[in-house]
Amino acid sequence: MHDGHASLAALAGFFAGARSAARAIRPLSPAARVALVLDEGPAGFAMSRDGPVLTPGTPADPDFTLRLPDAAVARLCQDPGAGVGELGLLFFSLLLERDPALHVGARVHATTARLVANGYLTVLVLGGPRVALWLLRRGLAEPRAAIERLRRR
Repeated sequence: MHDGHASLAALAGFFAGARSAARAIRPLSPAARVALVLDEGPAGFAMSRDGPVLTPGTPADPDFTLRLPDAAVARLCQDPGAGVGELGLLFFSLLLERDPALHVGARVHATTARLVANGYLTVLVLGGPRVALWLLRRGLAEPRAAIERLRRR
């Protein structure tokens, strides 16, 4: 999966073709920026009026950084028909994954106020009751608690 930008292309295709992925990111503000650390190198995710934009290189002043190994990208993109809640649960399970080939790392850079303003908490809510129950079982009853837990990683 290393043709230069295979994971970046897979993510771009997934956001373009998976209805639930498009629905999940719809609440994000045009100011939302995520740095991606892919096996093929740094990349960025941003929102525009026309939807998500994925580019090689690290974006300036990202809200957070995600470390996405190739195998994690493949797992996230494998089912374009998955619902928003299923995608959320898959993403969170990859955050807890012990296998380094699948483990997604996350580092929060933005203040909680900026994360709220950029729509990330609304994305969590779109995950529905399955995601809410998953978070509750892990002591993260409020989305802000999940953010704080990521901040301490």
